[in-house]
Amino acid sequence: MESYAPLASIDLLNTVVDRRVSFLHTKAFLFSEELAREGLAKWIYPLNRYRELRGTAQIFICRGKAKDFIEKNTPPLELSPTKQIELLNLMSRETGLYHSTQLSEFYDDTKSESIQPSIPLVALHEGGLESAKPGIGRGGAATPGKYVAGEVPIAGANKAQVIGSAVFKGDKMVGILNGQDTRYYLVLRGLIKSGITGMPDPSDPNTPVGLQVRQARPPKYTTSIDPEGNVTIDVDIYNEPEIISIASGYNYEDPANKTLLEEYYARQLQEGLHDLIRRTQEEFGTDIFGFGKQVKRKFWTVPSWREFQWLNRYPEASINVTVHSKIRRTGLQLETKPAAGVE
Repeated sequence: MESYAPLASIDLLNTVVDRRVSFLHTKAFLFSEELAREGLAKWIYPLNRYRELRGTAQIFICRGKAKDFIEKNTPPLELSPTKQIELLNLMSRETGLYHSTQLSEFYDDTKSESIQPSIPLVALHEGGLESAKPGIGRGGAATPGKYVAGEVPIAGANKAQVIGSAVFKGDKMVGILNGQDTRYYLVLRGLIKSGITGMPDPSDPNTPVGLQVRQARPPKYTTSIDPEGNVTIDVDIYNEPEIISIASGYNYEDPANKTLLEEYYARQLQEGLHDLIRRTQEEFGTDIFGFGKQVKRKFWTVPSWREFQWLNRYPEASINVTVHSKIRRTGLQLETKPAAGVE
């Protein structure tokens, strides 16, 4: 169906459906990337006002046509698309490969003067492994999250994929984050519960080390503003990696070696966080992390905060990240030993 506005389509639908169309149980809204880059305000704002629509409904950006995604999304484990949306919301905190965003959250962030929106990406992946972005077996990255929706090397009956994020400046989409960058984004916001990641082994860069990472406690922010209005934000991140695989067989359970792995992981994560912040400042020019909420606390009145114009100052802000990493668990093994007969 074609219509000039979402709510105007209700009566048009009743020309072919003999029951009143209702949005009371709507769980998700799907917009194409093309529409998102033009701006979603004229679509979202009327929806947010209508009494039947729930602000808790999820919102997604589709790479490609939204119509095709809806038709070809056939989850193998769920008969109900409603249940699928509910579980996707839960899995966001478990994997960190996408950020679950509600309609009301997106609306509020487009109006906010201290944070800008992000929305999870979905797409169809037609074809098998050969048509996807190369995995590690074909020269791809060892980090499992360096894909966006439609690129993940998975073959199966369901063509739908959910990974990555669309970055917004106001109501317009200005860029894309892959799954790994989305994890960094959630780490900086303190919204990730856990996730499995891989990185090169410090003792043998050709083999990976697998870690299950948990957030030990929320990030700590320290903010200062000098007399000229220059902003400095120091962020402390606290993570607890658990060793789940060591392909090289190196004994990282030993306290001395464990420290080496902790420092290497912290350095890798710290570099990734700094690179993402730099991209949002230089490439996107938008504060999706909500650093403005910390800066806002330095102002006594709302008018003085608005006069400061944080969103325009964000690209020039100095943001420093320090990662504190502590390995407390080594999986089901207390010590790694080489195979018998191997020198």
